[in-house]
Amino acid sequence: MDDQRDKVIFENMKNFFKVDSLEDVAERLGYSRSTAATWRSKGLTSTVKLKFASLSTDKVNKPYKDKANLRYFENVTASAGYGSQNDEQDYSIIPVGRDFMEQVLKIPFKNYDVIKVFGDSMEPFAQDGDAVVVDLDAEVKNGDIVIANIGGDVYIKKFLRDTIHKEVKLTSLNSFYQDIILKGEEINQLKIIGKVRCKFNINMKIF
Repeated sequence: MDDQRDKVIFENMKNFFKVDSLEDVAERLGYSRSTAATWRSKGLTSTVKLKFASLSTDKVNKPYKDKANLRYFENVTASAGYGSQNDEQDYSIIPVGRDFMEQVLKIPFKNYDVIKVFGDSMEPFAQDGDAVVVDLDAEVKNGDIVIANIGGDVYIKKFLRDTIHKEVKLTSLNSFYQDIILKGEEINQLKIIGKVRCKFNINMKIF
């Protein structure tokens, strides 16, 4: 736990909600008052930081039609290396305002999934530990960065379809890593989960 950084965030939260205690902050964020004790002893989770960041960006209360949801899978990773197995897929719903999506994240206003990147094969686009926003409904085209499932392993890669050689190539941006090439029946094992719309560092500093 980064005591000094969390203390700063705690004060920002109290000022934002115009309350005097961390217990009141917990209630405003939709948690039980007892959650404040956990924050003091163990620090803030990534989910709480992201939730507060989105709320503090949208300072003006908006109608419901101007709120979309991010499904944040804190324990799900897409490997930027050799594949990541994910057994736990619990998620938190984080309401996000139109302004935060369109002006800060620079993405279309709609619902998305958010997962973490594991590994360094997609550097410089995505670093180990970054969060990526995934569009489950987007049409995937050649050259898009995608989240792909191959036999249960989840990857973040650049998608390339070669219609002449009838193969699909999932490439890394870091030249240290080899491409994943799927041919014939191997392509049937591939499931494109979604297109990556943007990435950001989940360990953001809030002053």
